[in-house]
Amino acid sequence: MSRGGTSSQLLGVLQHFMSETAARLVLRGTLEPLRLSADTLGTAELPRVIEALEPATRHFVDPSRRPDLSARLKALLATAAVPSGLGLRQPSATSSAPVEARPTTYQVRTEADASQARLAARALCEAMGGRGYECQKVATAVSELARNQVSYAGGGTIQLIPVQAPRKLLRVRAEDQGKGIPELERVLSGTYRSKTGMGLGILGVKRLADRFEVKTGPAGTQVEFEVWL
Repeated sequence: MSRGGTSSQLLGVLQHFMSETAARLVLRGTLEPLRLSADTLGTAELPRVIEALEPATRHFVDPSRRPDLSARLKALLATAAVPSGLGLRQPSATSSAPVEARPTTYQVRTEADASQARLAARALCEAMGGRGYECQKVATAVSELARNQVSYAGGGTIQLIPVQAPRKLLRVRAEDQGKGIPELERVLSGTYRSKTGMGLGILGVKRLADRFEVKTGPAGTQVEFEVWL
């Protein structure tokens, strides 16, 4: 299995279970925290990539199909050549099938975790049919919240909640147990100037969101926002 061809095979398998766009973003979001590149990915890295891919796909694949996905991914370990029909640009027969999306929570402790949450948010938005600018808003807002958690609160959680009715939207909840955001009202009004930058990302999230709520105090901060799709 050649380098580059390895990622093509992974994409081919993923596209049997989700759209091509979602497959590409899920693979990229899995490789980035592992500091691997799709262009140079080789057989030696497959075991840890497959181990990371399985949980990364959980909100895109119906539980009844997950054993099949797991079996197909693990079968790649014994594959020496790229099978026909699994090329990087060829869409799968089921690529247009509806994506089963479920609420998913990500633990954020490091910059790699923050990147994973950002990529997962964008992938989920696109899988739900979001347009480019909508998915960019989601990804940017999640990135701001996750980086604030890492920088100022020692980490936290990011929960992605797809909603289909009464209107389609992606809801995000971010929680941490840090010391809270000082001068929250001034931060949200745009008049606060922090020497550390703490909390300033919150204003950006508010401006990007269609609905926004924040609670903060000595026990931590909870932010919930929605982007309508």
